[in-house]
Amino acid sequence: MQYGHFDNERREYVIDRVDVPVSWTNYLGVEDLCAVVNHTAGGYLFYKSPEYHRITRFRPNGAPMDRPGHYVYLRDDDTGEYWSLSWQPCGGDLADYKCRHGLSYSVYECTRGGVDASQTLFIPRGENVELWDVKLANRTNTKRNLSLYSYAEFSFHQIPIDNQNFQMSLYCAGSDYEDGVIDYDLFYEHAHQYMTASFTPDGFDCLRDTFLGPYRTETNPLAVERGECFGSFEKGNNHCAVLQKKLTLAPGESARLVWILGEGDRDEGRRVRSKYSDFANVDAAFADLAAFWNEKLCKLQVRTPNADMDTMLNTWTLYQSEVNVMFSRFASFIEVGGRTGLGYRDTAQDAMTIPHSNPEGCRKRIMQLLQGLTAKGYGLHLFDPAWFEPKKAAPPYKSPTVIPARSRDDIVHGIEDACADDALWLIAAITEYVKETGEFSLLDETVGYADGGEGTVWEHMTKILDFSAAQVGAHGVCKGLRADWNDCLNLGGGESAMVSFLHHWALGQFVELARFMGREREAGYYGAMRTEVGKVCDRELWDGGWYLRGVTADGRKIGTQADTEGRVHMESNTWAVLSGAAPYDKGVAAMDAVNDYLYTEYGLMLNAPSYTVPDDAIGFVTRVYPGVKENGSIFSHPNPWAWCAEAMLGRGGRAMKFYDSLCPARQNDKIEIRQSEPYSYCQFIMGRDHTAFGRARHPFMTGSGGWSYFAATRYILGLRPQYDGLLVDPCIPGDWEGFEAVRVWRGAVYHITVQNPCGVEKGIASVSVNGRPCGSGLIPIMPRGSENTVTVVMG
Repeated sequence: MQYGHFDNERREYVIDRVDVPVSWTNYLGVEDLCAVVNHTAGGYLFYKSPEYHRITRFRPNGAPMDRPGHYVYLRDDDTGEYWSLSWQPCGGDLADYKCRHGLSYSVYECTRGGVDASQTLFIPRGENVELWDVKLANRTNTKRNLSLYSYAEFSFHQIPIDNQNFQMSLYCAGSDYEDGVIDYDLFYEHAHQYMTASFTPDGFDCLRDTFLGPYRTETNPLAVERGECFGSFEKGNNHCAVLQKKLTLAPGESARLVWILGEGDRDEGRRVRSKYSDFANVDAAFADLAAFWNEKLCKLQVRTPNADMDTMLNTWTLYQSEVNVMFSRFASFIEVGGRTGLGYRDTAQDAMTIPHSNPEGCRKRIMQLLQGLTAKGYGLHLFDPAWFEPKKAAPPYKSPTVIPARSRDDIVHGIEDACADDALWLIAAITEYVKETGEFSLLDETVGYADGGEGTVWEHMTKILDFSAAQVGAHGVCKGLRADWNDCLNLGGGESAMVSFLHHWALGQFVELARFMGREREAGYYGAMRTEVGKVCDRELWDGGWYLRGVTADGRKIGTQADTEGRVHMESNTWAVLSGAAPYDKGVAAMDAVNDYLYTEYGLMLNAPSYTVPDDAIGFVTRVYPGVKENGSIFSHPNPWAWCAEAMLGRGGRAMKFYDSLCPARQNDKIEIRQSEPYSYCQFIMGRDHTAFGRARHPFMTGSGGWSYFAATRYILGLRPQYDGLLVDPCIPGDWEGFEAVRVWRGAVYHITVQNPCGVEKGIASVSVNGRPCGSGLIPIMPRGSENTVTVVMG
């Protein structure tokens, strides 16, 4: 079943039928202010922190689904009939409604009773304000008397205060109305938010319970039903933002109104109202947002024989990757702000994948991660970058609620809570950033360690590599510590094949950089370390047909041919190849096992068969339901590792088979099975050992966004920046005649045409730049501002 379609020209996903099975979300804002909204305008707004500075309230995992939100009600004052522009919360005939999710904006459209209406939500760059741009048109031949009402429910800022200790929280906020501005005051924090509008309101309400009425919900607000607001406000209570406007539309007449919800006090509200009451400024802000995204997207555009790949790579996968870099992983309808800060491994991988489109954001994340590294060489698994920023002056008062302050000793956890893979990902994040930007000076910048002291970025990198070299078990394989990438497969603190392969990979990244920099001593030392790690991996981890997943603390090998559960694991087998540790023949056998045991029509499962018997020596994974999340689901994040591995083996058809199976756009007509968005990779899809096989869950905030983009563009299409040139080394299906790409790199534009006259899957016969043969096959760094034509012939 299909609920919507891709509009590639407008870079939108259009939801034609809005009763989708689950919430389909979007992200508004690209700076400090962010809104997470769904296809019916449900969602929430926050400023900088979804945990500590929530502006509008959201009731997660509730029924009805995804409430409240940022709603506009429209009432026919002659009949008393009313509806919401975004279908919910009032509901109504599905044929009247549609939603268009775009890049940092969402549009809700309806046609009802002869009145066309739309509500566009977006956050202008450079302002901490969300605009609700509403347009109306009377398509009937009679005069229409209408009223419109905004509605958003204000939060008490902090998630705990929103959900507990109401004997205090219900008295920490107040509201009032003056001069067309609702001022919402968080008294304990001396913080304010406001709502105002481009018009002079005909009514207002600031108290939620008064506007809704007793025993009512957002579906049937009493004020809307009766056609008049109550003018409510007070100090204390639950608060909302309702501004009412009455208007009359003659036949064929149109109207435009803008509601303005923002961070700041009443004076700020007046300033912003003055600006956006001029609709030219609204239109300019919307155009500026489009230009912002166009600038990012134009850094790489492709045209391939695979239309779904083009749709995802040219717009949606990059967009998802950018959202993760901008807002980390803790702002969604699943991660609803109850945690804050950065997950070390997640952030490092996000920063690795898109330095071409967001070098500033990736650099910022890299520097934060460097600060979150201990002098011993392990990263703080979850930390708040604010811990390492200059301390702000304490308020001149203390809250009556005693919350003990955290000392640095409390913040910096020990090795017993370290995840063995966390910091290894940072090596590639740094090297990919330098390859993209040419900013070699970054390596000599000085950065502090989380537990005190400081060192250069280069020294941070060596500490990471040395830490993994020291943390090995009885077989010489890296210890898993608290966990490796798979948080639920703990091995009781045993040895992790995946971490040893990651170590081999990170060493390779570092040695390549050291050699290019002429730092031969480090290149030699860590090159020898890499050789030894490779020998250990080959000796200890090969099981005859594929690679082990690891060894438990009590000495049992996991992921062997003798295992009846958890026999084949994706992480170790893909990384054996991706890291360069596996000899070609063993790499082929390992990936054949991945195909034979883990492939499904919806993607690759993480392991198979699923665990059914709890075994704490293996880890918590054995207590997860079969086919769910880490236990035999199609866990999306590691799927692209298999695409990379197959591309490295030269098997483009297999790589594309794996890509297609996971591709959300290819499941656009299977929503009754998939349920989740077809424009976003989800964290996981139920595996074949579960009754809901094929159901996708938890969109946007997942490493599968960045890795899918990275794997498809760097390995399948083969567009890989190097320190001294641009490499084009595709691995594609043999029936592709070629593809085209436009890549902006270090200020120059490269128009790339790949031809495949012999129908090969990998291999380069010739490369020419601006009509001249390129002997080495490496496209040189061309002058900034130049336009260059590149022809690559495979063979």
